Amino acid sequence: HPHNVSYLVDLLEEFVGKKAIREYVPLPATGDVLRTHADVSLATADLGYEPKVSLREGVRRFAEWYRDYYPNGLDADMAAYKPL
Repeated sequence: HPHNVSYLVDLLEEFVGKKAIREYVPLPATGDVLRTHADVSLATADLGYEPKVSLREGVRRFAEWYRDYYPNGLDADMAAYKPL
């Protein structure tokens, strides 16, 4: 099922326990999309891949891992990281 980015951010907020700073900007004319989802049919056919975890459960597990991996928050290198 396709989900929009806001839903993903909602899940992160819920499971991390922090409110995101959301900045909504107009979509660029370069072809960005409002919603997308993976077609795993080829992976299913070729590899027998069958997803067993929902997006919600996967984000919950990620948040649990994140809290365990960064018990004191981000380290200095990660906190200073600026994406391109």
